[in-house]
Amino acid sequence: MGKKLVPIFVIIAAIGVIGFLMDGLGEKVSANPGDEAIGFELKDINGDIYKLSDFKGETVVLNFFATWCQPCIDEAPELEAFGKEYKDAKLIIIAKGESKKRMEKYIAESNSELLYLLDTKEETSNEYSVIGQPDTLIINKDGMVVERFTGPTTKNRLVELIEEKAS
Repeated sequence: MGKKLVPIFVIIAAIGVIGFLMDGLGEKVSANPGDEAIGFELKDINGDIYKLSDFKGETVVLNFFATWCQPCIDEAPELEAFGKEYKDAKLIIIAKGESKKRMEKYIAESNSELLYLLDTKEETSNEYSVIGQPDTLIINKDGMVVERFTGPTTKNRLVELIEEKAS
């Protein structure tokens, strides 16, 4: 009798685990093309607070970045050029899991003039389901995500995607 109950308990346990996992995944927030961009409030290295809603009515490029990420470092000159030269979109770099001190050092050493927001606890990164970096999203003037991709990009590719999908 005991041997017959073991498979039943295994099946019940497996169903419980699957249900738990599915419930957890159902709560996962994400932002993919066609979704409304997820609002956030983050500080820059000076302690100034920025909200995504501050840029309502503008095309926004969100780039999730980390100083230890070599593709992010390789991409940085392209983002600098984009940020300086392209005026039809606002570029926001979200420093995923980075401390203020580490970002101050990176910005000073790279002479960057871009807007870096600190996502020290990775809450915004998690809401956006960022696993790898760089991860880039283009958000149109209506607050909708129109493009998302992981991996480095170029200034020209960003301009092309914005003009194709966000104009």
